[in-house]
Amino acid sequence: MDRLTGMAAFVKTVECGSFAAAGKALGMTPQMTGRHVAELETRIGTRLLNRTTRRQSLTEAGHAFYERCRALLA
Repeated sequence: MDRLTGMAAFVKTVECGSFAAAGKALGMTPQMTGRHVAELETRIGTRLLNRTTRRQSLTEAGHAFYERCRALLA
């Protein structure tokens, strides 16, 4: 999968608060959005988001990566 698409999916997920909202904003399904983020996590070798059934939050590494991705995508 494309790295920039994965970064965009990750940034939009953080900003929107969910895969569903991010997917809608990006024109893709929530499952595809989650898949892009999971692939990105696998590629860089660390978990970026802590996920539960009710909410998700950034890990420490995720917060730092989010700031870098936001700057790159801007």
